[in-house]
Amino acid sequence: LQLLSRYFESIAQRRVPPRDPTLRPGDLAREIPAQAPQEARPFERILHDVEQVIFPKLTFWQHPRFLAYFPANTSVPAILGDTLVSGAGVVGLQWASSPAATELEVCVMDWLAQMIGVGGDFLHTSGKGGGLIQNTAGEAIANMMVCARVKKQREVLFGDKDPAELTEEQQEETYYADSSKFVVYMSDQTHFSGPKAVRVAGMRRHTIPTRLEDGVLSLHVEDLRQAIAADRAKGLVPTALQLNFGTTNTCSNDDVASFAAVVREERLWLHVDAAYAGASWILPENQGVAAQIAAVATSFNFNGSKWFLCGFDSAFLWVRDRRLLQAVFAAGAAYLAPEQTLAQQRVYDVEFKDWSVPLGRRFRSLRVWLVINYFGVAGLQQHLRTSIAAASDLRQRLAQHPALFVQPVRTELGLVVVRVVSDDPQCTQRVADRLLSGDGDPAQAFLLYPSQLHGQTILRIALGGVLTTPDDLDAFWARLLLVAREEAAK
Repeated sequence: LQLLSRYFESIAQRRVPPRDPTLRPGDLAREIPAQAPQEARPFERILHDVEQVIFPKLTFWQHPRFLAYFPANTSVPAILGDTLVSGAGVVGLQWASSPAATELEVCVMDWLAQMIGVGGDFLHTSGKGGGLIQNTAGEAIANMMVCARVKKQREVLFGDKDPAELTEEQQEETYYADSSKFVVYMSDQTHFSGPKAVRVAGMRRHTIPTRLEDGVLSLHVEDLRQAIAADRAKGLVPTALQLNFGTTNTCSNDDVASFAAVVREERLWLHVDAAYAGASWILPENQGVAAQIAAVATSFNFNGSKWFLCGFDSAFLWVRDRRLLQAVFAAGAAYLAPEQTLAQQRVYDVEFKDWSVPLGRRFRSLRVWLVINYFGVAGLQQHLRTSIAAASDLRQRLAQHPALFVQPVRTELGLVVVRVVSDDPQCTQRVADRLLSGDGDPAQAFLLYPSQLHGQTILRIALGGVLTTPDDLDAFWARLLLVAREEAAK
């Protein structure tokens, strides 16, 4: 804890880019002995190596000038929660292996659902669906795509027959039957975890171009219907649809409610990935969006590790019908403690091992429970509002210089997207390079990476770091304005 205290006390003075220009792959490895020590080392020496050898070569995600990717905020209760989890050493194999681990996860996931304005079947207390904590959003999506494949196989092979009525042989057939004609639809703005999940599930992917309207890049239902018609003409089987709330590249949203009819008509599994932006649903003004998504979606997720102060890993996943997961992942053996059958399980004795791939589960709900109790809903809302206000302020500053900056898409949360106005297509890239390098001065460096939108380089500026202050943002604006003016003038 003293080491972590020194780390956070000094983090603002550390170089935000993880390396000096001479650092290369293998530099850390050269400072680590080629073989493990045969004898125990003094703990003071171990901590010394952590602080002097390993930490200097980290990327400092908690740095106040870290503006890349999306925030990955940790917090005091999250850090202490991880310490308690490691100290307790709980392995959540099943309810009997640690009742509190299972029951607290049930309670926390229902808390979170209520905080974002979602109820009904997505609550554990409904006895129908519920939520569980995954490692990452990518893992959550992969699990859902596997379930979508099995659900469609069951429909193709056995119609509307209840899974509980299938024989063991029939159920097994849904796992290994050919799914090469099954298609999952997504937009060209979907995070690459989406296509990976489809590959893992053994299905085809149909990527549909988004449209830019009113400053928002989104998938349109008419384009989806055309894609489905074209695939059906080829003998393919529409199976699932992935939609987005807060895309990674530009934080754009799909109009989920507009897809309700086609999802129902085509019997599609609809998963909504809200990994970053879903946290904003705890704000009263955004809860209507979450309710609309819950009215249509089969499953949805958002991360507690980005904007929600829970630290990594904490991906929240909800499903409308738990049986869709249990039909794929339920398994057991005589060496486990006796447990209720799937039909007997109610609210607090669910077996989460039957909801996704892993058998063993960390006691992550304790960390999330500590965070919610420590900050309260109001404290979490305040953190989000501070980030959104900072991003809004930056957007207003950019808008005051239309000859120098263009914001190619409309963003409303903590992400700002901008391009430098220039006839030189490399201008924005040079600005990004100089922001990262600080022109050799670490005090002038900010960690962000450029991206691409419609063949043009853009800057993604992700605000929301816990340690980022108004002074940091003023310094960033001054640096961005200076560098952009210099590069645009070349």
